Amino acid sequence: GVIEGRLVSVRIDRTFVDEAGTRWIVDYKTGRHEGGELEVFLDREQLRYREQLERYALVMRRIDARPIRMALYFPLLQAWREWD
Repeated sequence: GVIEGRLVSVRIDRTFVDEAGTRWIVDYKTGRHEGGELEVFLDREQLRYREQLERYALVMRRIDARPIRMALYFPLLQAWREWD
């Protein structure tokens, strides 16, 4: 896609449209988290990857007018973070 006049390449792990017509962009994170404070870790990861997923959403909005939600999925932790 093109962002701010520059050609960018993005690779989305998973995208789908739910029954309400919302496009989801999901990035899988397979790293481990040892120790406590899982919620703090997940909050930090969301901040860390927010810009990346918002770039994906910006590219997707140019080809799909549906509402978009973004999410991080941590399969090893059975955890999920989502936002608009």
